[in-house]
Amino acid sequence: MHERELYERLLGLSASWFVADVKLNTVAQQVDVFVEHSQGTSFSCPECGKACRVYDHTAERQWRHLDTMQFKTMLHARPPRVRCQEHGIKQASLP
Repeated sequence: MHERELYERLLGLSASWFVADVKLNTVAQQVDVFVEHSQGTSFSCPECGKACRVYDHTAERQWRHLDTMQFKTMLHARPPRVRCQEHGIKQASLP
């Protein structure tokens, strides 16, 4: 099993999300996991729940996840924004 598949399973990502890259920095004792979504994925409007197409993406965000052994684990993703006909452009929820 490759590290990308391992982290996909550990994170419990849905079918539309996948781990694009995993970087290990042994000096900083940090694992960086880069998560992306598949092309053509629809996301729910956070206001009404209606499935919407991706409009664009916001800047990359990072947040800390549970540690991997003694290594700090950071997730990285560019949150998609959707265009809802009723509510306009809204940021979709991340996994």
